[in-house]
Amino acid sequence: MNGGVTDDGTISDLPWATVFDPVANARALSAIQARGFSAAAQLVDRFVQIAETSTNAAGQKAASTNGQRNGESAGGDVDLILTTWWSLFGRLLRSMPGAAAVRGDGATFDLTGESATGGVHLTADRPGPAVGEVWLHNRGQDEIAPVALRCSDLLAHDGAKVSADEVRLAPERFALPGRSSRGVALEINVTPDIALGRYRGMLLVEGYPDLWLPVSFTLRATTE
Repeated sequence: MNGGVTDDGTISDLPWATVFDPVANARALSAIQARGFSAAAQLVDRFVQIAETSTNAAGQKAASTNGQRNGESAGGDVDLILTTWWSLFGRLLRSMPGAAAVRGDGATFDLTGESATGGVHLTADRPGPAVGEVWLHNRGQDEIAPVALRCSDLLAHDGAKVSADEVRLAPERFALPGRSSRGVALEINVTPDIALGRYRGMLLVEGYPDLWLPVSFTLRATTE
């Protein structure tokens, strides 16, 4: 008896009871991810073949009209495959357990479009580091350098404060190449003298006066 799960992980004849079976669900998820990675590997192989074809064509007559058309076709195929690859890879990441913790799409700065979405929200119940993350996107072709973030003091409604000196951004300053993204860790050093409560502040981007994101930090009583 295999609970209706076939060797290839399909669930075509799966009884309703096994929908709530964690083992069956894990096997089905593993099979889906395996097929996804197999498809991704095929895309990589196709990309390598096109790259080799494009390189060989470049060594032929530069003035050949047919050669120019072949180069343009190869370049178009490469762009299509890269786009497909990243789309598939992103879907695979989102399908994995714990993916929400590494996607980093809760707080984002789009430097090219000069827009911001989401916010950084941290929670702690004892002294130590509280870490969040914000992502910066450069959708243009040219490199953006240097990039630096600044965090304000975090204030509570009763006037209590978490000083900006207790906030660390890593990396502090960096270049952002064209068509690339970079995650930046925001870490608050929670010291014993910080009062329980909810604190709020702002995260800014140096050189972009219209860009900002909310930062919230909640220090609650320990459950121990």
